[in-house]
Amino acid sequence: MKKTVKTFFALLVVLGVVPAVVGWGITALWNGILSAACGFAVIGFWQGVGLFLLGQLLSGGFLLGLFLIGGCIRAIGHPRADWRGHWHNMTDEQRREFIERRHREHFGFRSRATQAEEEHAAE
Repeated sequence: MKKTVKTFFALLVVLGVVPAVVGWGITALWNGILSAACGFAVIGFWQGVGLFLLGQLLSGGFLLGLFLIGGCIRAIGHPRADWRGHWHNMTDEQRREFIERRHREHFGFRSRATQAEEEHAAE
C-alpha cells in the first residue's frame, strides 16, 4: 500500500506540478522577452503549459519517456525478486530453451544455425 501511495504522489508531481511550474516559467519568459523584443502576442498560463507539452512531445522528453518506459507503474504489484529467483533456479538447458523461445517469439524467425540443429536433431 505504501508503494502505491508513493507512486501516486510521484506521478502527481511529474504529471501535474512539473508542467504547471514550467508552464508558468514559459509564460513569464515569453511575455517578458518575446512580446517586448519581437512583438509576439502575450500568452496565458495554459498556452505556456501547452507549449511545454508540445515541446515534450516533439522532442521525446521526460513525459513521453514516462509513458514509454512505464516500468515503475506496471511493477507495483510484480516484485522482481520472484523473477530473479525463478531464473536462478533454472537449469542451463531450461535457460537455453527459454532464450530460444523468446528469440522465436520476438523476432519471428529462427537463425539458420538453430534450424540446422533442429533438423539434425530430428533425423
